[in-house]
Amino acid sequence: MGSTEEMKADAILNAIPWRCFHCDFVTNDLGEAQAHFGDRDDADEFTPICKWWDRLSEDERLANHQQTLKELEAERNETDRQRVAIEGLEYQIDSILAQIKSFKPFRGCNSIYDVFCVYDSMEGRALAAEERLAEIERGAAR
Repeated sequence: MGSTEEMKADAILNAIPWRCFHCDFVTNDLGEAQAHFGDRDDADEFTPICKWWDRLSEDERLANHQQTLKELEAERNETDRQRVAIEGLEYQIDSILAQIKSFKPFRGCNSIYDVFCVYDSMEGRALAAEERLAEIERGAAR
């Protein structure tokens, strides 16, 4: 199947609603379906959340809910920590790019590849100039 055909097939499958035969839950959202049914099709034991929830006592439901809230808060904190770290890295990248562009030969560079190309060219010209200077000195010494 080509990628266009796969996209069409995915669109058709995503348009078909998910329905739970135990509690009549219906959704077109894959995330909601995974939360209700589980996110693995090949699971050995299939228990949708509605059946699992019904098996719990009130105390177990409360404990489960509190644990889920704790995990959610921990995930929020981790997300915030990663967001701050990403912002710091973005700032460093912008700073490095500004420093590179402050050096006149690199002002037209838009990537590290461009910088390496300019640097390689500069190095080649410097080596050629040194070789020419050595030739001139050898000729003057004769």
